[in-house]
Amino acid sequence: MAAGLEWIRLGLRVPSLIDDWFAIGYSRPALHALVHGDYSSAHVDFAGRYRPAYTAIWSYAQWHLFGQPSVTTAAMWGLIRAASFLIAIWLLARFTAPRTMACNPILWLAPVAVALTPGTAVDLVRHGSAEPIMLAGLVIGLTLVGVSVRSFLLNPETLRSTRAWTVMVSGYLLYLVGVYSKESSVCLLAFVPFIVMWLRPRWTKRLAESRLRWRLLAPVVFLLVAPLVHVAIHLAVAKSAGSDPYAGVHFSLARKLVATLVFPLIGAPGPLGTLLWLAVVPIAIAQAVSLVYRRHPDRWLVTGVLFTGFAMSAFSLARGDIPSRYYIPWLVAVAAVAVRSLPPARPLLQLALATLVIGIILPATRGAVGRWAQLEQSGSTAVEMATSVTSAGCPIYLANFDPERRVAIPRLLGFGNSIVQVPSCGRNSARAYVLSWLNAPLPQAFAQHCGSGWQEVAVRDRVNLYTCRNL
Repeated sequence: MAAGLEWIRLGLRVPSLIDDWFAIGYSRPALHALVHGDYSSAHVDFAGRYRPAYTAIWSYAQWHLFGQPSVTTAAMWGLIRAASFLIAIWLLARFTAPRTMACNPILWLAPVAVALTPGTAVDLVRHGSAEPIMLAGLVIGLTLVGVSVRSFLLNPETLRSTRAWTVMVSGYLLYLVGVYSKESSVCLLAFVPFIVMWLRPRWTKRLAESRLRWRLLAPVVFLLVAPLVHVAIHLAVAKSAGSDPYAGVHFSLARKLVATLVFPLIGAPGPLGTLLWLAVVPIAIAQAVSLVYRRHPDRWLVTGVLFTGFAMSAFSLARGDIPSRYYIPWLVAVAAVAVRSLPPARPLLQLALATLVIGIILPATRGAVGRWAQLEQSGSTAVEMATSVTSAGCPIYLANFDPERRVAIPRLLGFGNSIVQVPSCGRNSARAYVLSWLNAPLPQAFAQHCGSGWQEVAVRDRVNLYTCRNL
């Protein structure tokens, strides 16, 4: 599934005009600033943001680690990202499931349902969404740390095991990547009281039996909580300083409340592009309510997973904007809990259920990803047309492009090939060109500056190239 999503990226000729240009242009100085300890003051990210693992480490690895930026190399890193995200969802589903379901293949329905949700599928194909990296790092990292700590507590002899320490350190590094990939990771602090209440009956007696176990556990807890507090401090400082990466975007209080509290509970069918979660969200909530009502030992765990996922999504949704990627933490939590409510069934029935879920969402997913790919092809064509014009020494203007694409095209000119024959412009030439996005007509205020009239040179992938002999 991860390979299928990333295969679409291999058909693109140029990095995306959305997100990729930022990663290519800013990841190298961001990594330099991070290594030298001045990341916060280096202005390598939007004001008020603090996500060094994404901006510096991940983006640098994806675009610069193995030489010059390459769409193919970036797609390979994207494959790792998507696969890690799917594995993380499965691990969370297995963690929340009862022991009788620990090895049940039906648990794979959770990552499949999340990844094939139309909006989420597009977010996975895009390389700019940090939520998959955040969740993969947090879940896989905590899993490895948890396995190591458990072995240390149950068998102190493993403290001498190089393998156990390797797993521990690797898990903690992945955890740090997750924490510092997006600011909403700070909401993991909300999970702390739930996990403590869930583990309390099991570990209180064991910890009381040995001071060594307390000495082992205390530093681990500190190392896990400290990065979250660090992110929280950065956010508080940025807030007090008035730093806002979205200062130009304002929504009403009603819009913010609906986006934060209502849309997640009804499955956000608009942003996600499917009605599937309108049915799955109540199932997950009912499962948690049932466990609380029956005072089941797992009630704290399941409730904590749902609450933390909701908090992470609400953190981003609170400003009122509702892109599909903001719902990813909530979908992951809902999927992991909802799978728990499925009764053990024969393989044939499990296959039928999985086929039904996939059949419901797959057509919409293919359409959403296809539309995204068409838009990206248009972006590649725009860069290549602009490259053709600038290679001839001619000035070019951009019309009807949104702000991010306007900023991206000049930064990606080195990636495009010349696809249009453009005569060379001399030093005193008055000839100029303009690109128009998605077949939109030129703005009247701009078009009237060409007395001889704009002549169409080429039209490809809904991108128009016009020229004016005397602008």
